[in-house]
Amino acid sequence: MAGMLASPSYAQDKSGDITIVLSSAVDVVEPCHMNSTGYIGQVLKANVVETLTRMDPETSEIKPNLATEWKQIDPQTWQITLRQGVKFQDGTDFNADAVIAALNRQFSPELQCRDTIRLFAKTTIEAKALDPYTVEIKTSTPMPLMPTTLSQIGMTAPGTSTTEATKSPVGTGPYVFTSWDPASSLVLTRFDGYWGDKPQVNQATYVWREEPALRASMIKVGEADLGLQIAPQDVDAQMDVGYLNADTSRIRIFMDKPPLNDIRVRKALNMAFDRSAFVGSIMSADALPASQYMLPSVSGYDDGLKPWPYDPEQAKALVEEARAAGVPVDAPIDLYGSQFMQANLDEMLQTLTQSWQEVGLNVQIRMVDKIQHSAMRRKPYPTDRGPTMVHELHDNTAGDAFFTMMVYYTSEGALSNISDPALDAVLNDASVSTGDKRRSLFQQANRTIQQEVVPDIMLFHMVSYMRIGPRVSFKPDFTTGGQLELAAISLK
Repeated sequence: MAGMLASPSYAQDKSGDITIVLSSAVDVVEPCHMNSTGYIGQVLKANVVETLTRMDPETSEIKPNLATEWKQIDPQTWQITLRQGVKFQDGTDFNADAVIAALNRQFSPELQCRDTIRLFAKTTIEAKALDPYTVEIKTSTPMPLMPTTLSQIGMTAPGTSTTEATKSPVGTGPYVFTSWDPASSLVLTRFDGYWGDKPQVNQATYVWREEPALRASMIKVGEADLGLQIAPQDVDAQMDVGYLNADTSRIRIFMDKPPLNDIRVRKALNMAFDRSAFVGSIMSADALPASQYMLPSVSGYDDGLKPWPYDPEQAKALVEEARAAGVPVDAPIDLYGSQFMQANLDEMLQTLTQSWQEVGLNVQIRMVDKIQHSAMRRKPYPTDRGPTMVHELHDNTAGDAFFTMMVYYTSEGALSNISDPALDAVLNDASVSTGDKRRSLFQQANRTIQQEVVPDIMLFHMVSYMRIGPRVSFKPDFTTGGQLELAAISLK
């Protein structure tokens, strides 16, 4: 037997196999979180699990995928025509019943799907089959961007559990979920029954290393083919590609406890440091100081809003004014961060806390693992905390402010620290509007949030670096932080 396995006729061809090294352990593989948790999307989206529509990253145009056509029947009804001849990786037919099962699964109370909260806010849906390949979707409120929303929802096989997060996702994509050890690696293998073009990569093994320099080294010595989130100081112009990704970095302020419940303190936090001093040092030279929690390309972004000015004297004055009014500005403020979020995060937070100390604020860094970090970010929030801030990233690849603002800035948003009925009314009106009115209302809400509420400290629109080995070709774009399509990788 040993001789037979070693003989050339039985040897496995490894030339089509690649290794990708991520910055974070893949400890969850539930598809209904894949748009809200980047590393899940990088592995699953468009590889194992596909969507009904897809967004062209160059034009932001919505194009057919598992759906071939769609039309709006009335403000709350959409009709979707499905691609025929498609099978899931377990052999199940892809049809209207399968789509309805996948859509209903998104709303399972047991799963608490993060993507559903982000994509639908409070809207509910009712889907029914008009024929084996036509689905009607009725929504409780108008959803004018339904085709965009459908580019974010993974179509899981009908047999997928609706009460427990799956540990072996099955979709219609070009790769089968083959093996997974949450402590070390994950493997995807090409699906021979795929309905679309056959990709070049036969098998992809994902591993993870927290240290950016180690990820870079693995590509350099040939242990891996693609390395994500290379730190700016480790960039090699011959091997690394920089790209403006969809992530915006901020620090969210929990405004329920003093001194953070005082707007003067929140303004001081924003004015105490020089954003431009980070660019080209701790941050990439191409990073852009941010004024809103979305890229300028997103509909609803307000060009008139500028990043907070660097004015440490004014920050000191605001802190002293708050102190004179009885605000306990010396109270310790806990700032939570997690290394998996971005390269050089420790250095960035240390520099920030030094600037805040110089204007009279006492901020303490609490670096935690990503499970603890997620618990701090999501409702229900821990009740045993003091004054709190949390560093986080958010990507909006869908191109509309709805996919940011409803979850982060409405009273019922799962990641919101705001309770403002007037702001809710503006955002809810924006969500059901179209065209210029929709854009204008979201811009109005952005101005209110950043000028009158000040619930966060906007940092940077992020630039990422990917190291690409000599065996492969790949062009990252703004979606790569949440979708790394193996079919887009070619072998040299």
